[in-house]
Amino acid sequence: MLSRAKIRQFLFGARTVSDKRWQQRSPGVYVFNYHRIGDARFSEFDPNVFSCTSEQFEQHLRFYKQEFTVVNESELLSLLDSNKPITKPYALITFDDGYIDSYQHAFPLLKKHDLSAVFFVVTEYTDGGSFAWWDEVAWLVKHCQLSQLKLEHWPDAVDLTGKNETQNIRKVLYAFKADQQFSMDEKLAQLRVICKAPVLPGSNSLFANWQQLKEMADAGMTIGSHTQSHPILAHLTPQQQRIELHESRIFIQDQLSNSVSMLAYPVGRTDSFTEQTQEMAKQCGYRLAFSFMNGINTKLTEQSAYSLKRISVDGNKSVDSLKVQVMALHDKLAR
Repeated sequence: MLSRAKIRQFLFGARTVSDKRWQQRSPGVYVFNYHRIGDARFSEFDPNVFSCTSEQFEQHLRFYKQEFTVVNESELLSLLDSNKPITKPYALITFDDGYIDSYQHAFPLLKKHDLSAVFFVVTEYTDGGSFAWWDEVAWLVKHCQLSQLKLEHWPDAVDLTGKNETQNIRKVLYAFKADQQFSMDEKLAQLRVICKAPVLPGSNSLFANWQQLKEMADAGMTIGSHTQSHPILAHLTPQQQRIELHESRIFIQDQLSNSVSMLAYPVGRTDSFTEQTQEMAKQCGYRLAFSFMNGINTKLTEQSAYSLKRISVDGNKSVDSLKVQVMALHDKLAR
């Protein structure tokens, strides 16, 4: 007779992982990264940054507690300082950008399950009133009546004839991130003229404010830096990078009266930060810095501490799908 796991695997293929295989996963620090908690269908802005609903997030938290040793900031730093090999699977929960739903939805569930997470905030957004550049791009694309978009200096136009609006937004954002010729503000100014979209709504900020972040920090959450303005650091001069790293750290410390030891590089791909960026992060006082590159951290050393990998949680994944994602990374390690 087939076991339940085998039946699920037969019915759903790669959407399940057997218990035996799951228990064979590598020791390491598994950093599960989120952006927004909620339902992307009801957002006027970028749907690509929604990780999952509140209901799914709570299932993830139960899964982390059951299957990992979940660590907070101080415990992770202790692991780093110990210089000892990692002997079991640890989990760290992180959030990028500092959206208001981190406070409204994620924070209460973390408290309910007696867990901590690291929230990387962009100080210009958290300080109130600003829209993230990717959210404005999404707004412009959603209200654009053109079949393609092309800034003057782009070699190719972005096709918008596809019916999948989320995919259209993703394509324009990819072009924005790849473009090093102009700043985000300059590219946005060009896109506004081309799209002729309505003015952005003057509603409350999409991001948590300092009072809310202070409440979270006082309850055991960690607030880290995601820079001042969320630029692609590799596109900046060394002086501009240093300002983004240093000023955001000092500002957060002044607001919360807490030392800031953790940084997440904006965008975080291999071409988004450099070895020089990592050295600057160290010089600015950060102890750990996180990329957005998928992977498992099997070592935690001074050398690896400034390019830590994370596991992106998106698409409102079930726990089974999350396990499949983890095991795919595990298999990649074994090759």
